[in-house]
Amino acid sequence: MRSGLFTGMGFTYVNATVRGMRASRDVRMLVDTGSYIVLDPETIKELGLLETPYTVDLADGRRIRARLFLAEVEVKGRRGPALVAELNVPTPLLGVYALETLGFKVNPRTGELEEISPEGGYLLHTDRQLSQIHK
Repeated sequence: MRSGLFTGMGFTYVNATVRGMRASRDVRMLVDTGSYIVLDPETIKELGLLETPYTVDLADGRRIRARLFLAEVEVKGRRGPALVAELNVPTPLLGVYALETLGFKVNPRTGELEEISPEGGYLLHTDRQLSQIHK
């Protein structure tokens, strides 16, 4: 799948690859900086994602028990672990936690994803630096 970026009317969409235990799938996702990655139950089952129950805060202020799953996500050639929420949504969402893990932010002026940190975030980068120091 092309790792393209599509913007229009204030919305940013990206092509992402989501990988689970059984399969991987290319998904066109709406970037939502106030969300987790959100996929429908059928996609989660197809990928074979591992479940971890969790409580989440919704945009309307409600707290609900959500089924979260662990996956690997790839956007624009950068890969990392991500929590995926299972909700019936018309459009898959790429959320802020995945963006941070992959080292991206959304430029509000252009709608483009911009690299702001190392792939995998600062924790992995720091861990590599520490291993070099202790040699």
